[in-house]
Amino acid sequence: MSSANTATAKTAAARKTGRRPGRPAGATTGALDRATVLSLSLQLTKTVPLADLSVVLVARELGVTPGLIHYYLGGRDPLTSGVMNAFWREVIENWPREQPHWLENIENVANAFYRALLRYPGIASYVSTHNRYRMVQDVQAGETDYGILFFEKFSSTMRQAGFDAMHTAAYAHLVVELVTSFAHSTVARRWPGQHGEFLNEKLAQLDPKEFPGTHFVRESLVSLNASDAYSMGLRLMLQALELEHKKRVAGV
Repeated sequence: MSSANTATAKTAAARKTGRRPGRPAGATTGALDRATVLSLSLQLTKTVPLADLSVVLVARELGVTPGLIHYYLGGRDPLTSGVMNAFWREVIENWPREQPHWLENIENVANAFYRALLRYPGIASYVSTHNRYRMVQDVQAGETDYGILFFEKFSSTMRQAGFDAMHTAAYAHLVVELVTSFAHSTVARRWPGQHGEFLNEKLAQLDPKEFPGTHFVRESLVSLNASDAYSMGLRLMLQALELEHKKRVAGV
């Protein structure tokens, strides 16, 4: 089938189902419920910032009335909290298998969390810029708060290192902050390698005698990509944790 015929077929299918191309699959099944609305809304955060995800937008994307979304969720705040809870549930369901060494467990959990944030750029932006519903959720009776469950599992992972309560809390928070900030920088395209050609052109024009430090790092800086930056940052964090652990064992 030619590309023109394919496009025509997709348009015809969209008219038949009432769903625009690109709308989340399952939006027109006629079997919407609270869980389905939240699951489909989570998929929208792959392209829409969670902070911009309104009841009206979700209704339009699902091909239903805003009143129906209100019926299932109750409003904007329950929508935001419900989407965050759906995200945390996915993180929990993909929790890495436990390994013998505490440091490896922290690394695996951090990497799994980082990958989850990259899957949902709208979530990555939200958790880096908002406090409400970042972790604790408003759940209905009988529902699980998966944000709290993430906190419990991650705190338990960090606790394996044997630090006292104060250091366990501080280090756990630092690792989470590292992961969320790096993920946000990635989806927001803040790494030099994501703008390498522009940066290299501008920095190369500077006088090396006047800007020796800039010229020393220029080529390395403009080639720094998100993946390498995250790996380096996490490695430094893990090395620091290992050093602190050795000090604790030695009684220093």
